Amino acid sequence: MKTETFCPICEEKVSVDDYREVYVSPYTKQEYKRYEWPNCDVHWWEPLKIIPEFYESEVFEDYIAFHEGVSLSLGDNHKAFFRYFPLRAGKLLDIGCGDGRFIRHAKEAGFEVWGIDFDTKSVETVKRELGIDTVFAMSLEEFYEFAKKEGLKFDVITFFEVLEHQDKPKEFLKMVKDLLKDGGYIAGSVPDRESMFQRTFYQKWYSYVDHPPHHFLRFSKGSLESALKLAGFSEVKVIKSDFPFKELFPYVEKKLFGNLDELKNKLKAMVVGSERKARAYAVEDLDKISERKKTAIMLKALKLGRNLALSPFVLLYLGKLKGNGVHLYFQARI
Repeated sequence: MKTETFCPICEEKVSVDDYREVYVSPYTKQEYKRYEWPNCDVHWWEPLKIIPEFYESEVFEDYIAFHEGVSLSLGDNHKAFFRYFPLRAGKLLDIGCGDGRFIRHAKEAGFEVWGIDFDTKSVETVKRELGIDTVFAMSLEEFYEFAKKEGLKFDVITFFEVLEHQDKPKEFLKMVKDLLKDGGYIAGSVPDRESMFQRTFYQKWYSYVDHPPHHFLRFSKGSLESALKLAGFSEVKVIKSDFPFKELFPYVEKKLFGNLDELKNKLKAMVVGSERKARAYAVEDLDKISERKKTAIMLKALKLGRNLALSPFVLLYLGKLKGNGVHLYFQARI
């Protein structure tokens, strides 16, 4: 019988009985145990095993959205790249490219963009909506072999909200390094387990998101810095994001009234024609993709009215935005 396990980042031994939490996935019925190692400060779940089919099966709304269209809105984690990253050109590979929203903006900024995702439906969306041919339905392992055969190397490799999904993070980071040119960069983001808002959103209202078989690793600023340095990267920079003011309104709404996402999707479907497609777009973008301009404007007005009504409650959280965003942005080089 197995008596010990190993930290997936620093490989230190941990007794199998020294777990801190037990979680049973409502989707796979699998029991998982969460471990911690104080030296590198990473938290991880066991059994540590990715289920690729989980993503195409559309268990989560985000993956339905990825399969229906390319969002016009960049996440704050993506915006951090364009704020902090030192290059504005070069060959860029985005691992876990999803619906392609980031590589579209990276291409517009001047990068030669490539992307991979083992969710075939998401890759089909990118090719269909953006007409980018250098996007492949492959795992990193498969693309690594393809790139070696073709002699491909990259100036920058990005992976936003990807590292926390890995069951072999050391091997993942090693392959990333091998695909970089000399002096090449990495950049990306992971959830910040220390953020007050991250804990509320993803460990309370959307607990299935931050648990296996979706997320296997949880990082703090210190543990992410340690992981990247242990993997051999230099000039490591990890930045705690601020929680966006505009996100306080849905945050307060959920605290007061619960999760109204299904109702919102039904309302957006009045503009775009289906609840599936509605998941891919923010209210602010509806009039850009639909002929039903009046209905889109009406929904914008409803959202503005909601924001005005919630404003007194929102003001209570203004002092808690700094450093409490749900993402840790990182960049480093070899």
